[in-house]
Amino acid sequence: MLSTFKYYDEGRHATWLELFFDLVFVASISVITHHLAHVHHGYLEGKQVILYLTEFIPVWWIWASHTLYANRFDTDSRTHRVASLVIMFLMMTLSAFLGVGLLEDSTRFILYYGGTRVVLGAMYLITGYRFEQTQPYTQRMGVMIFVGVAIALCSLLFGSPLRQVIFLGSIGLEMIATAYLSTSKELKLVHREHLVERIGLLSIILLGESVISLVGGLSDLQWDQFDLVAAITGFLMIGAIWWIYFDGFPLLEKAKGIKYGFPLLYSHVLLLLGMGILSSLIQHTILNDIAIRDFRWLAIAGMTLFYLGKQISYYLAFPIARTIITINTVVCISVTVFSTFLPRPEYMLIGITLGMLFYVYSNFRWTLTKDFSEYLAE
Repeated sequence: MLSTFKYYDEGRHATWLELFFDLVFVASISVITHHLAHVHHGYLEGKQVILYLTEFIPVWWIWASHTLYANRFDTDSRTHRVASLVIMFLMMTLSAFLGVGLLEDSTRFILYYGGTRVVLGAMYLITGYRFEQTQPYTQRMGVMIFVGVAIALCSLLFGSPLRQVIFLGSIGLEMIATAYLSTSKELKLVHREHLVERIGLLSIILLGESVISLVGGLSDLQWDQFDLVAAITGFLMIGAIWWIYFDGFPLLEKAKGIKYGFPLLYSHVLLLLGMGILSSLIQHTILNDIAIRDFRWLAIAGMTLFYLGKQISYYLAFPIARTIITINTVVCISVTVFSTFLPRPEYMLIGITLGMLFYVYSNFRWTLTKDFSEYLAE
């Protein structure tokens, strides 16, 4: 019976298994983020940035696609738990190859990634077999995932960089196909509250990586005035991110525009990429171990990704606020850019944090005060 699905639970929340799944995912992301933590003679190498992006996206897609499946079809049964634990094990094992990943050890990276996709595809097909009411969606999704795996494995027939292009292309095709197949009128709308909670839980755990970077950077310091400024400013930034990120969540949980969840889910890959960069940025500020040029580009990239990832879902869900959202985003990104021309990383971080604090104030003053009732579900 369909009532077996957690989807129909009153007051549904993330399960303990989903929280465990998030922790395993963030453990992998912390390894990936580490690419940006090390500098060579004060500079980041292009290889480090490429590794960060090319490893982050596949790992994120494992989490995102499993979250979409669980949102509608989680039964919390033994079968579901075992399959999810297998994916977690494969992702944990895949983490052993993060650091060389798609550039030097791409064969094993792609094979382990493919293993996680095979398990998820099987989960869809088994759900369709056990619950005929979920067909044809579950069957189509299962087949589509196996096609994506086939394309990813075909990339092993080629050398670099074509191998990496084909592999990442298979993920892009899966993302497009998933969005297309999941907008059928016969399909149940996404469980908004559950999806928003899952994304929020993942984001706050990843935000914890910034706290770890802050604490790690404070070890073995002489604690001069610049260290103190960096510590205070870094924590203010983390606190401001937490505040503005979660204060708008009640709106997202009821937003009529979030029918299938894709603008919210897909835009968050930008936000999560930005948060990963910011965690490294805070550490580099405290250690003062990076060239100003590289610090500047990290700051601009990290804050731009964060602001865009944060705002896109609100922009699409609440047309009444689009003008102020656009203004906020442009102003805050501009403040970030201008701040990066200050003479020291500590001063730059202060400017960037002031931009974030303005962002918080602006949202409270002009955005969250609007009447969103016509865009909210009862």
